[in-house]
Amino acid sequence: MRIGFVVFLSLPVNTEDTMQSRSDRLPKMLPCLSAVLAAFTTFLALVACGCGGSSAADSSPTAPAQATTPTVTVTSQTYTTLGSPYQALPLSNGDVLVSVTADGTMGSETGVQVFTPTSGGLQASCVNQLSPTLIGEGAAMGNLDLTPNGVNVGGGIGDPGAMFWNLTALEDCTASGVVLSQGPISADELALEAVVAPDGKYAFVIDEDGIAPGATFEGNVAVVQLQTDANGNVTGGTLLGQISTGGAAIAGIAMSPDGSRVYLATGVAGVNTSTSGGNNPVLARTNCPNLTGGPQINGLLTVIDVAAAEANPGPGAILATVDAGCTPVRIVESANESVLWVTARGDNRVLAFSPSMLESNPNNALLGYADTGGTAPVGLALFNDDRLLAVANSNRFNTGTANATILYVANPASPVVVQTISTGTFPREFRVGADDATLYLTNFDSDTLQIVKTTVN
Repeated sequence: MRIGFVVFLSLPVNTEDTMQSRSDRLPKMLPCLSAVLAAFTTFLALVACGCGGSSAADSSPTAPAQATTPTVTVTSQTYTTLGSPYQALPLSNGDVLVSVTADGTMGSETGVQVFTPTSGGLQASCVNQLSPTLIGEGAAMGNLDLTPNGVNVGGGIGDPGAMFWNLTALEDCTASGVVLSQGPISADELALEAVVAPDGKYAFVIDEDGIAPGATFEGNVAVVQLQTDANGNVTGGTLLGQISTGGAAIAGIAMSPDGSRVYLATGVAGVNTSTSGGNNPVLARTNCPNLTGGPQINGLLTVIDVAAAEANPGPGAILATVDAGCTPVRIVESANESVLWVTARGDNRVLAFSPSMLESNPNNALLGYADTGGTAPVGLALFNDDRLLAVANSNRFNTGTANATILYVANPASPVVVQTISTGTFPREFRVGADDATLYLTNFDSDTLQIVKTTVN
C-alpha cells in the first residue's frame, strides 16, 4: 500500500497515458482491485492506496457541460427629463448625463441634462443648453461618449455637426462646448455620434444623411483630426474626409476595444453595392418594411480600418461590407472582441457576427440570431461579463410592442430572452453602469430616464 500511494502522487489522473502505465503495475494492484469488486464503497480507499481506476464514463470523452440559463430579476425607477432623451451616460462618481432635445413640453431644453446621486436615487441638477444659434441651425441631441482620456464628452448635435464638452464643466453646468462642423448646414448632415480613437487624435462621426464626396447615397462616416490643449481638452478639429458605405442612413457606430476597427450600421444597401452574405436569407433581404414606400432591401454592416481611414479617408479604408438584415441600426462588441452584436430593427432581431470572420470569411461570419421579444429594436448593451444583452425594443413606428428585453447570449448561436421589462414610449438607448449590472434606458417619447437594477441568479 505504501508503494501504491507513492505511485498515485507521481502520476496524472484520468488521462489515457495514466491508464496505460497503470496496466504495467497490475500485479501490485490485485489486492485493491479485489476490494473494488467486493464493494464500490471502498473506492476512495482504493485511490488513497494508489490503485486508481476510472469508470466507463471517466475513460470516454464527454461533452462539456452546458451553461445554465440564468434567472434575471429587475427593478426600475424612472426620472423625468427636460426634453426627449436620446442617450444616458453614467459616470464613475454616480452622476448621469442625458442628451435631451426640446419637444414642446413646458420647460424642455436642448442640451445635456445632469442628474446627481441622492439617498433615494437620482435628482435632476441642471441642463447645459445649446446656444440659440445652434438650435436655429437645426441642432438635435444624439449619442454621448466619453473620450479615452476621460476629459471630454463628445456627441452628435444634428445638422451643425459634432460637439465636444469638458466633462467637469458639464457636471458643473458651465459647459459651452466646441462644435466640429461636418459641412454646410444646407447639407443636412445630421451628425448622430462621435467616437474617438484610443490615442485621442481622431474622431469618427456618423452623419446619417450627409453625402460623402463622390457618393450618391445619404450617410457617411467623417474622419476628424482633433486639436487639444495641454490638459487634453478638445479645442477644435479638421475634417479630413468622409467615407460612404454604399448605402443610405448610417445610424450606428462602434469602435473595437483595441481601437483598430470601426463598425458601421447602414439602414439600406445600395442596389449595386458589392457585399458578402448574399446567400444567407437571414442577412440578404428584399422585403424589408418601409413605411414611406414599398418594400426595401437589407442594410449593411461595414468594417473600417482605423489607421487606414486616418491616413486616407476613403473607400480604401473599408475592409468588409456584409448584408445585415432589415434596417440594422446599432452595434456593440464584446470586450474580448469575439462577438459583434447588431440590432436589425426591421426584423425584430439581434444578429451575432464573428469580427475576425467578417474580414477573413465574411460570407460565413454570422454566428447566430434571435428575435428580441419586442418590436423595432434599437439600442443594445452587453453586461454581466458580456453574458447578457439588453435590448430596447422601440416600437418606433407604433406597429407592435414597446419594451426592453434581456437576452442570455453566452452562446451566440442560440441567444434566448430571459427577462422582459416594461418601459415608457419609444425606449431608445441603453447604457451600463460601472457595476456591470445597472442599466440606464432612455424613453424618448415619454421624456424619462429609466434606471433598471438587475440581479442575476
